[in-house]
Amino acid sequence: MSSTMGQIIKALRTKNGFTQEELAKRLGVTYQAVSKWENDTGMPDISQVVPLASIFGVSTDVLFGIADTTENEEAWKIVQHAGGVEKYGEVVSYLNAYDILLDGLKKYPNNLIIMINCMNLGASLSLPENGWIYAEKRAKEIASETIRQANFIIANSKNITDILSARQVLVFLYCTQGEFNLASNEARNFPPRADLTVYSNMAIVNEYMANYKRTATCLCSNIDYTLQAFENDIARLGKTYCHDGKYKDAIAVYETFFEVMSVIFKDEIPLSYHDFDSGDCYLLLAEAYLATGETSKAMGAVEKSVMYYIDLYSTYTGQKVLQRSHIKSPVIRETEVITSLPKENIKQMLLNKLSTPGIQFLNQETRFLELFAIVNNLS
Repeated sequence: MSSTMGQIIKALRTKNGFTQEELAKRLGVTYQAVSKWENDTGMPDISQVVPLASIFGVSTDVLFGIADTTENEEAWKIVQHAGGVEKYGEVVSYLNAYDILLDGLKKYPNNLIIMINCMNLGASLSLPENGWIYAEKRAKEIASETIRQANFIIANSKNITDILSARQVLVFLYCTQGEFNLASNEARNFPPRADLTVYSNMAIVNEYMANYKRTATCLCSNIDYTLQAFENDIARLGKTYCHDGKYKDAIAVYETFFEVMSVIFKDEIPLSYHDFDSGDCYLLLAEAYLATGETSKAMGAVEKSVMYYIDLYSTYTGQKVLQRSHIKSPVIRETEVITSLPKENIKQMLLNKLSTPGIQFLNQETRFLELFAIVNNLS
């Protein structure tokens, strides 16, 4: 027997953690009206159906009992299908994945699972600083849709991580459009403290429970997570100094960063700590060295960046995905923060690194050509 609209509304309200009063306030009706809907002694006005579906993150078909309430299962299938067509280094494949997600939103216009994935991919495709994945011809169109999705997520999601991700997307996109007041307004919605993470707070809970092993794991994970953000900020600070012509200051920032990281990780510093393909401080250091005429040091920095991944590639024989779920470090002994990289992407990623515009002054150097040959021969 199929559920009535009242039963569906009650189930979705309960699932989303709303009281009748809270739902009523969002819709601009009385809680008595909501109670009547749920008891099937009244029906929402037709003008309230779309807002109601938006609040619950479902299609209107779900409310009317036409669609299966397993919509989220279908949504995950769409997301997985989109991910399956992505091919590293080929922007067309990512555009195809984006269009698959857009088609999914036509079927489920308010589904947050599809929308969050679509928003994140849309941001990558529409931001010029993202290198090869930047889809210049469709960037304006994608950016406009991504802004719409981000605002919808902020208004309708109850997941703080998704909301903050959406706000960060808006900061970047508003900046690229010159809407700096809007970008500043979104930036001010972020907490000023860096310790407000799930790991730091779970460490508190476990410490009170005297579960010290779990406390240590949570703290290691939090340090790991924080260091990823730290490298991102270091990369941006160095680039800021370079933009301002302060190359020696940039070099000092990067070199100090690597000194700190060497204490934490000893001989196993995860280069490109923040991300496997961006925020690589060694490449940025190479650019700063070149700007000060230190060609040999620049080449050494490029070699360190590239050889790390080549060593990884040869170490993980037979594995298709490289993961950093355990780090050999006297500080971070175990962590739940996992960064992964399909081995098939390494060669293309390294070729992209060697094609970075800021280091092309080196491309006739013997050491550079030897490095390029090593990468090109990876199989």
